Amino acid sequence: MQTTTTKPTTRKVRHSFNDHFAALVKINQAIQQGAADNYRKRGLTYVDVPEIVGITGACENVDTLFKIGNRQGLPLFFSQTGQLSLEQALQSFPAVWTIIHSGRDEEEEDTRHLRQFRLTEEEVDSTTVGMTRDTYDEDAMYEALLRNIQGSVQAMLQSVLTHCEATLEHVYERDVTRLREAATKDFLRIGYEKAVKLLQENGFPEVRFGDDLKAEHEARIVSLLNGEGSELPAFIMKYPKEIKFFNMKVSMSDPRVCLSADLILPYSGESTGAAVREHDFERLRDRLLSSTMFALHQERGGTYDDFTWYLNIMESKSTRPHAGYGIGNDRILQYILGESDIRNASLFSLLNRQTGDWDKK
Repeated sequence: MQTTTTKPTTRKVRHSFNDHFAALVKINQAIQQGAADNYRKRGLTYVDVPEIVGITGACENVDTLFKIGNRQGLPLFFSQTGQLSLEQALQSFPAVWTIIHSGRDEEEEDTRHLRQFRLTEEEVDSTTVGMTRDTYDEDAMYEALLRNIQGSVQAMLQSVLTHCEATLEHVYERDVTRLREAATKDFLRIGYEKAVKLLQENGFPEVRFGDDLKAEHEARIVSLLNGEGSELPAFIMKYPKEIKFFNMKVSMSDPRVCLSADLILPYSGESTGAAVREHDFERLRDRLLSSTMFALHQERGGTYDDFTWYLNIMESKSTRPHAGYGIGNDRILQYILGESDIRNASLFSLLNRQTGDWDKK
């Protein structure tokens, strides 16, 4: 493991470790309370999911997987997402959620990347939108997905404003009027293709359709959409299918893109990844076999059989058509604080400054 060489940036407001940690714990608690209350009111079932799993259940990025040693010598990993486990749970419930510890084996932590963080995740099926498999409308499912994300993030913000507004104003000098606006107004939206054109016209002429947008691209988009005096989150919608996970559903009206969405926040960038899931077995299998992720999986010794447990669920129609997302809690914290460095919004990172567990010695 590498020694962290870049130091967290210093905020204009200075705090002692203990004061900042205590305040952050309370704000984080309010976030989780807001999320739990929101899901309870909507009737979702909380499901604990495993955090040590095989590669197919672990991965969003195979290059940053934590491998976990064990006496059986099995290829097990620290999970990066609980998504597929929640999809398994949809065999028993129509709507589920969880909070997990997500791990990324990053070279080092920096202003945008953490090795450990919390993810709040939801998966809901079509019955929650009043649809059966026979009456399924993918566009209605997609709209419900965006509304669910907005409702969950706003519930987190409202809880923080209820319990911690004075701390934000007096300790962190945060302009809470902008957070109140985000907690009540609809989030901004832009399609990926329009976002590319907007970037080309505003300082990024090299960006092309098919590119995976970088942090500076996302920051520019959310700034342009907001204009002066506003800090609303913004959805970038319907990314090219080639750069997204194989089970994100390809749009029937535009086969170039999948029904995906990333929620971009001022200060912190991408906070949420989301998509309608592909429920048609044949299309799902074809997407898997043609994906760059599967090609890389094969190069590293993996096989098609590694995915059969998931494909069997889809082929047997044990779940209904569904959609879901994962919210990075630390990105929400960073946005709430108006913080440029995610390490200053991470309880795990703050604790490690004392323990030095990640320092190479």
